[in-house]
Amino acid sequence: MKRFLPLFAIASTGMLLAGCPGPPPANVSSGDSGPGMQAQAGAGVEPASQPGKYGGKFTEVSISDPKSFNLWISAETSTSDVVGPLYEQLNSRNRVTLKYEPRLAELPKISEDGLTYTYTLREGLKWSDGQSLTIDDVIFTLDLLFDPKIETIMREGMLIDIPQPDGTMKREPFKYRKVDDRTVEFKLPQRYAPADSIFSFPIAPRHKLEAAYKAGRFNSTWGVNTKVSELVSSGPWIIGEYVPGQRIVYKRNPEFWLKSEDGQPLPYLDDYVYLIVPDTNTTTLKFRSGDTDYLALQASDYPEIKKGESAGNYGVINGGSGWGFNYLGFNMNPNSKVAPHLVKLFSDVRFRRAASHAVDRERMCEETFLTLAKPLYGPMTPANTAFYNPDLPKYEYDLDKAKALLAEIGLKDGNGNGIMEYEGKDVKFNILTNAENDLRKSMATIIADDLKKIGLGAQFTPITFNDLVRRLDSEPYDWEACILGFTGGPEPHDGSNIWRSAGPSHQWWPKQKKPATEWEAEIDKLWAQGAQELDPVKRKAIYDRWQMIVAEQQPFIFTVVSDRLMALRNKFGNVKPPAWGDLNWNVEEIFENTATRATP
Repeated sequence: MKRFLPLFAIASTGMLLAGCPGPPPANVSSGDSGPGMQAQAGAGVEPASQPGKYGGKFTEVSISDPKSFNLWISAETSTSDVVGPLYEQLNSRNRVTLKYEPRLAELPKISEDGLTYTYTLREGLKWSDGQSLTIDDVIFTLDLLFDPKIETIMREGMLIDIPQPDGTMKREPFKYRKVDDRTVEFKLPQRYAPADSIFSFPIAPRHKLEAAYKAGRFNSTWGVNTKVSELVSSGPWIIGEYVPGQRIVYKRNPEFWLKSEDGQPLPYLDDYVYLIVPDTNTTTLKFRSGDTDYLALQASDYPEIKKGESAGNYGVINGGSGWGFNYLGFNMNPNSKVAPHLVKLFSDVRFRRAASHAVDRERMCEETFLTLAKPLYGPMTPANTAFYNPDLPKYEYDLDKAKALLAEIGLKDGNGNGIMEYEGKDVKFNILTNAENDLRKSMATIIADDLKKIGLGAQFTPITFNDLVRRLDSEPYDWEACILGFTGGPEPHDGSNIWRSAGPSHQWWPKQKKPATEWEAEIDKLWAQGAQELDPVKRKAIYDRWQMIVAEQQPFIFTVVSDRLMALRNKFGNVKPPAWGDLNWNVEEIFENTATRATP
């Protein structure tokens, strides 16, 4: 149900099962998976929607409770996956065609100079509690997102780079004003390539959140202890029940604006259910037992799940390369709790390149992903055919090169205990990953073993996903190394929260006042240029250079990109396999084939 999510977020379950070395065939057959179950590779043609009947439910799993019910401060999928379906955008990107389409508003009217975008809301929009949804909600959302006191990852990608007379850039919000209750106008200082993306933000309910915002309590509002009856929705669902550690049950939003092609109110389903389970092994068990309808499949389970398609009455899809990336990251933040000698060592590019040479990606692909993955060496995967740069340096598995780089830094095992020393101290550090994800734990075991082969005292500790996100996101930044992943998408600019030096998700040293290194300063400039460049060829060259810098500097040690594997029961209509995202991206129009009611 991840229709919105325009920014890159930390993913609790990886890249939703992604990847192969190049674009897969135009349509990858799913075998015995039934009619229409083919995976899109790149932008495709959306099949026509069929009329359905009302009733039934759709059940899937989450391996983590939400960290919050506040979507606008979330930086992790454990929150955004749960709360995202409640909040619509003005426009959003269709997951099959990859084109923007109307949601709460019509497509914008754009002035001839390309600087003014005017959006008009649909008539009669309401929140789930019956309150009118108006431009006041849009203005309120922008006020809070552009408020520096609000802890949001959305702001970084929405600020506009404005050239200054001295050649520098100043980052400011775009201008916005209410025209009337249904019309809003956005003004840009210059033409902006990712304009559609930055104007696609989830709208917040002013009547519910303004008091907390004015009182300075917005960052702590709508925590997980909030009664779900307090939450309102502009999307297809409301949360009817939340039992921590067990389930989240969504009910149909009676005020949802979208109608089927024959004019019937959507969604068709009565319920949408998330079962909360402790780990990814349990997600597979729940699907095999028939408790769930949809499974984002682990590669290790693919052979058995594929074998059971006919008996289990489901289809399995290999969706080709995913859009996000998995990585090993080191904490280079001098303001963190990490020992200064480790921060200094991690900040040396030779150390990061040595670590990259020590990571046996081929072993991961074979042992952890059963060859349903390929090595990854940069921040973009082959799924993004418009921007992917295949010509990056590859720090392939080579222990001799890794040891030589460490020796060049001055590391040596002076006391013969098998661990290299730096500035008189053993190089020991702990790698964290989320305990719920068995693939990540397998990757962490391999990586820790690989690093020990070059004399680094790497240990591995699994902790809960939300605890890990808390350590990464907030002071005292208490982590030394981690294995995680970020979601991705078609628009590179949506990664501003990661790649800009001031970004809150610039994980190795977030929220920098000014770039700490020359290469980070160059990336900041490239990010500004990429947003302002409208020529596709020139824009591609800008992001090629960004990928080259990241590959050379290795702020993240990129690991593998896995195949995007999905399984779905053969009992639903209007299933439209996407080019990007989950198979259930359009769940508001999915229906059970056995449903019989003519009315909600």
